[in-house]
Amino acid sequence: MEKMVTIPLESRALSLLDFNDRVLSKAKNKNIPLIERFKFTCIVSSNLDEFYEIRFAEILERSESKKQRYTRDGVEFNWLLDEIGKKAKVINNDIQKTLYKTIIPALVSHNIHLITDSKWPQHLDNWTLKLFKREIENLVSPIVITENRPFPNISNKTISYIVSLEDKSLKKFGIVQLPKYIPRVFKVPGQISKKTQSFIFIGALMREYMQRLFPDQKVIDSYQFKITRNSDLYISEDAEDLRDALQGGLSTRDLGAGVRIEVSTRMPKKIISYLKNIFSLRDDCIFSVRGPSNLFRFVSLLDSIKNPQLKFAPFKPKDPVPKNFSIFKWLKDSPRLIQHPYESFNPVVKLINEASTDPDVLSIKQTIYRTGDHSPIMLALMEASKNGKEVTVVIELMARFDEETNFNWSAKLESVGAHVIHSPVNFKCHAKMLLITRRELDEKSNKYRINHYAHLGTGNYSPKNAMTYTDYSFLTTDKIICKDINQVFQKLAGSRSNIKLKKLWHSPEENRLNFILYLKREIRFAKNGKAGKIIIKVNSLCDHEMIQYLYRASSAGVKIDLIVRGMCSLIPNLNKHSENIRIHSVIGRFLEHHRIFYFGNNGQPKIFLSSADWLERNLNRRFEVTFPVEDKAHINKIYNECLMTLINDKDRWVKKSKGLYKKVSNKKKELPAQEKIIHNL
Repeated sequence: MEKMVTIPLESRALSLLDFNDRVLSKAKNKNIPLIERFKFTCIVSSNLDEFYEIRFAEILERSESKKQRYTRDGVEFNWLLDEIGKKAKVINNDIQKTLYKTIIPALVSHNIHLITDSKWPQHLDNWTLKLFKREIENLVSPIVITENRPFPNISNKTISYIVSLEDKSLKKFGIVQLPKYIPRVFKVPGQISKKTQSFIFIGALMREYMQRLFPDQKVIDSYQFKITRNSDLYISEDAEDLRDALQGGLSTRDLGAGVRIEVSTRMPKKIISYLKNIFSLRDDCIFSVRGPSNLFRFVSLLDSIKNPQLKFAPFKPKDPVPKNFSIFKWLKDSPRLIQHPYESFNPVVKLINEASTDPDVLSIKQTIYRTGDHSPIMLALMEASKNGKEVTVVIELMARFDEETNFNWSAKLESVGAHVIHSPVNFKCHAKMLLITRRELDEKSNKYRINHYAHLGTGNYSPKNAMTYTDYSFLTTDKIICKDINQVFQKLAGSRSNIKLKKLWHSPEENRLNFILYLKREIRFAKNGKAGKIIIKVNSLCDHEMIQYLYRASSAGVKIDLIVRGMCSLIPNLNKHSENIRIHSVIGRFLEHHRIFYFGNNGQPKIFLSSADWLERNLNRRFEVTFPVEDKAHINKIYNECLMTLINDKDRWVKKSKGLYKKVSNKKKELPAQEKIIHNL
């Protein structure tokens, strides 16, 4: 076997921060509606929280164990932690600058006022005091810190206040933690706001009326802070009952080790130092923030602002299923490929809804990774079980931050008689599959036959996500594919250990091997003087082995386009290694989410869709499914309407050799890629 030469890679963590910097650029783009720009700052703020509570927490934990000096990407932990601190601080400062110096002042010009501090118009005084008494005063539990009342446990990402108090010349601290059920922003009634859309943030109320919470002490001043904690759940592989173990983990998740603190820009250095010691934080994990820190809590506020000019123009996804048309008949006519959100997710919901009440449907099997708290799909599965159909649901309990939601759905499904399967600890089922078995009358033979209907997807079974994530749904009655899916379900249920699939690939056994086979095939074409061509679209590309094969393919002369939304450890334009590789990143109105693998195949292109990114976890430690696109019309649709549109996007970013991304300079008067797809519907 030919020895693989290891070529340099970029750190995954730094690459992820670079992605958030690109998202933040949308907030700075004056061509984007103002409310949408505000939303992009909220998204980056939320992403930064998740980065620290998961990825940074893992890096910090491994560096402190002193068992390893280098990360999986080959960089020193100490250097990486320092670089993360520098980059994250720049992003944090950019969020503050963009929001308070650009977006919020611009909203005022549209008669939209966001009151983030206690300097509000005098005519609001009576209303704000009544609001504080009603919504806050009796719902919080202020604590004065003494020897008998030590510093309390502050929950992860909860807005809290440290209060300087004076009591008979003794100075002490008070702590107020805001329960998560208290709203973070309140709309000022129209009759009071005087013909403006005005919103007051809870921080403004707290600063103005903090004295009311400490009636027997003098409040000198108060300062907001938010601690971010390690939130990664660890469940032992020896756990006998995953659900019991998960419940225990969820109950303590909000009290993990502190990894970052956001403090008010007004907070004195002495108090910052005090909090730093309380939470045992690094110096570069202290972030100064003006106003609210957990911005993502305010997205609902932005949705309530009534000014269509400040938002993206609404569009209605195209529903490919004719009205009053049976979904089963529609699928029997031909296989269907749907691109969300440009085309509606309704056919998938309709398929499950019809199956749940159709007397000829015998069974429904489905995987669930994310679906949401209010899911029409889960309700339909419960209805199907109540109607006597055999319902089997592989529900992933360890879907990060959806563990509790999935746990609750699991209990509800079992309560109505559905079979619920969970994947093993530390081996997530990330595949997106649905298989419906139906008894149908054959008109020619006048006999009943068993037929199958299947759905495979690149995204989750969440109608809400399908409105904002770009994904593909493939619906088919193909007998081989349906048989493959059934075998996969048998493996997940434990009734079969060795399965032999004819059209599908699955991780961990086949995806990596088959992807490498197709990469090697393109390398052979190029070495034999033929045109080697590869286009890969994923959310993340960090798997070391796959990257090394891409380097080899580039060295052999294969032309490679990589459309990678987020993390990408591959470095382009390296002499003799990646000169034939272009890396594009598209950040748009929708979250680019579908995974597409295109191989030129010497003029007979092969396209595969998958639930898997090219990360080591997806190829080695998760259950994933990849499926072929065989219909020529579907191949052309993916290539022309998706891949080439994104590769030629006038607003895309291109990764350069030093790991930095540069915005494409294109002054053509044309629509961005996603808007172009909407326009062409």
